[in-house]
Amino acid sequence: MSKQDESEDNWIAAMDNLCSKLNVDPVAAKKSKESFSEIKHNYTLDGDILHWMACALYVACRTSITPTVQTGKAVEGNCVSLTRLLRLCNISLIQFFNKIKNWMEMASMSTDFKDRITRLEHKFAVSTVLFRKFQPIFQEIFSGLTNEPVKTSTKSKKQKLQPCTTNALFEFTWCLYVCVKGEFHNSADDLVDMYHVLLSCLDFAFANAFMARRIDLINPAFKGLPADWLKDDFELPKKPPCIISVLCEIKEGLAVEAATMKEYSWRPVVKTFFEKGILKGNSDDLTGLLDIGNFDVNVKSLNNLYETYVLSVGEFDERIFLGEHANEQIGTKNKVSGDEISQVIASFGPSARACPDTPLTGRRYLARREELTPVSEATNSLARLAALLRHARPKPSPHLLRFFADCGVSEETINNNVVRPCNGWMEQFSNNLKECNCSNETIAFRCNMVTCLYYKVFEHIIREEHRKKPQLSLQVLLSQETYQLTVYACCTEVVLHAYGVHSLRFPRVLQIYGLSAFHFYKIIELVVQAVVEKLSRDVIKHLNAVEEQVLESLVWTSDSPLWDQLSKIPVPASTEVYVQDSPNSRRNISGLQSPVSAVIDRFLTPMADQAKKQLFKDNIKPGQSLLVQTNNNIKQEVTSPQSPTNATTSSTENTPNTTPKKANNSLMLFFRKFYSLAVVRMNDLCTRLRLTDEELKRKIWTCLEYSIMHQTQLMKDRHLDQILMCAVYVICKVSNTPTNQVERTFADIMRCYRQRPLADNHVYRSVLINKGNEEESPERGDLINFYNKVYVKCMQNFALRFTGRHECSLSPLPAGRAARAGRWSPGGQRVSERHQLYVKPLTTPPHHHHHLTYRFSRSPAKDLHAINTMVSCEVGGVKRSAEGGDVVKRARYAAPGVARKLQGLVSDRQAV
Repeated sequence: MSKQDESEDNWIAAMDNLCSKLNVDPVAAKKSKESFSEIKHNYTLDGDILHWMACALYVACRTSITPTVQTGKAVEGNCVSLTRLLRLCNISLIQFFNKIKNWMEMASMSTDFKDRITRLEHKFAVSTVLFRKFQPIFQEIFSGLTNEPVKTSTKSKKQKLQPCTTNALFEFTWCLYVCVKGEFHNSADDLVDMYHVLLSCLDFAFANAFMARRIDLINPAFKGLPADWLKDDFELPKKPPCIISVLCEIKEGLAVEAATMKEYSWRPVVKTFFEKGILKGNSDDLTGLLDIGNFDVNVKSLNNLYETYVLSVGEFDERIFLGEHANEQIGTKNKVSGDEISQVIASFGPSARACPDTPLTGRRYLARREELTPVSEATNSLARLAALLRHARPKPSPHLLRFFADCGVSEETINNNVVRPCNGWMEQFSNNLKECNCSNETIAFRCNMVTCLYYKVFEHIIREEHRKKPQLSLQVLLSQETYQLTVYACCTEVVLHAYGVHSLRFPRVLQIYGLSAFHFYKIIELVVQAVVEKLSRDVIKHLNAVEEQVLESLVWTSDSPLWDQLSKIPVPASTEVYVQDSPNSRRNISGLQSPVSAVIDRFLTPMADQAKKQLFKDNIKPGQSLLVQTNNNIKQEVTSPQSPTNATTSSTENTPNTTPKKANNSLMLFFRKFYSLAVVRMNDLCTRLRLTDEELKRKIWTCLEYSIMHQTQLMKDRHLDQILMCAVYVICKVSNTPTNQVERTFADIMRCYRQRPLADNHVYRSVLINKGNEEESPERGDLINFYNKVYVKCMQNFALRFTGRHECSLSPLPAGRAARAGRWSPGGQRVSERHQLYVKPLTTPPHHHHHLTYRFSRSPAKDLHAINTMVSCEVGGVKRSAEGGDVVKRARYAAPGVARKLQGLVSDRQAV
């Protein structure tokens, strides 16, 4: 017998042994063997072979259908315990999550199954975080918790039953929590909601111990106890006490949210446990669970209930946190309840991380980072949102109504164009929350929160629009229902993220309101500007990530309205979409992504008579720009008829500092953002690949820009990063010389890509190759297959121009957002939320005797005092009176440059 046959027999015997121990049905066992054999034949499986068998068995078990006793009924899965499967295969949960991701890619599993694994992984993250919170809170309330395992009681009838211990109560409370959590099918992975469910269970345990007068269990130093608790004449109240508000005060909870969750979501579930006989005690006031005759029965019933649930849904057993070998089974080096953030949180991908990466763009909107735990981060986001909406009502404010009246907007117009549509959207959101099995009170609370936030943001945007364009009638803006809907959808996303509703994570909000990503992106930045000082860093970071997600892929789907616009107007070059730097522009001073763009500009459609897209003509001469000829032709057709002199002038090559005519419509705004994102991504990838040559970067950018402008179909149903990585590969390949070794393999490119914030390996593992038709399903493959089968055919001729045989002018690199922000903001970066203090690097040393310089830790105090005196008293010939009243002109001999800079600094302060 050959070694290969012997190896084949060994793994088959090992698989049969596993199936026998797990009592796997023959159909699932056969399916797991076939899939394992195929994957083993096509791929090299590193590491312990049992770990890969666990993946094959889990997939086979979860995709099988098991008939039940009831006629016509069937359940998904075959009731095999995931925890037992992992224990038999000697693999931890974290190792399993890493292995199963690779297995799903190799086995080409469906998107639905991948989403289920992602959801399972996120549930594990939430449970890990909450167990880390559970033990300290429990010890705050109760005393006597030890590391000794709970002793199971024997069945001897002669043995006298003993009152429950603190350790037994600890396990009972956690078991009650996971059982109640199992009833929240669509929100069991929402961090904030589940934290409040956990607080409700702790409150429940305390109430039962309090009403049973268990002085030996309750910590006498707990703040929620009455002052005379330890006195002999203490009288128990008629109703059990509630400590939700106390727990929220000391342990990062939201009292109103927690009380609502307890009363309207947690209590009905526990009531059904009493009605079904799962819990024994007083069902009226939910007490008596710790009585000697009830406690052991309740523990056993809860364990049986949870075991049935785990087997039916195929999830991990969350009671492993209570075991002696929890660290080994989970895969963490430190104790899960320790102070350090568990490894499981740090090892997750971007879609399920408790502390997600910061996007590359939009960072100027972020406040300074604070050291927060995942729970405190989530509750901080909700607390700041609640503080913003404390006095708000789900209707237009009196100030907004007065503003409309001053602008000549009738009450009927307000009702028809503002209030009535808003009520319809609130109903749509309410219906989707009902599908998540939320209580009516929770639905009403969250709908009101979204609507209150909407009216606040809407008022801010409408006032800003009127300030920028006072000549524009508000009737025109109010007639744009799509604009108002996008604002409402964005506010919905803010609330959903603040609550951590994973089941409704983006882009689900687009489906709720029937919005396209192309329209949704237009409002994100305006919403950020409206709430940047009010909401938490986490929410602003999330909106930045959403904008990137829209620009990189969602807006390029085949059903996007973007394609309709591109059929009427060609894709502009990057040099055509950037506006001129203007030191006098207030928008430029603030360093925004889209200078001079207003709401009405974002939602205007392109002119109907604009030019159609031209095909690229291969008549480039040596020394001529690769893109300028086509751009010139397009520009001449787009602009209105003009004299030959003007036409000659318009044919000159654009630079990033020129303002193109008609650049301020929605399509130009989109490509301004898109090119900004693309150049930031390109620079980041080049830095990680150690490609520092500026000419090489310009070649990559020219290639990428050409593919977007003239091979736009490459982006349809694909991702920006897929086209970017192909451009980097092909340019490095054709530019490589013996003296300039710049060639990079796809393995190098993908390895560096994975290191980028929010990168997802699904981007290069699953790329659309062929869309297919009604009879054939779409063909997908990895990035290398896409490059060989699709990209090369479209870009080969163009890429060969960079081989050195032709001298070609290259497209200029657009300035990154950070660079433009640095130029536009004389005040630099704000370093404190409390003070208007800004800093920026000193790029050139002072060269004039009028400059005042202060060097930290080196200059004397008088130098700083001199600067303060000059800034506060005399600014470019302007002096403020001592009483802070009118500004008085004063003649002053000062250098003009100093005066302009100081005046700019004062203007920047006043603008904040």
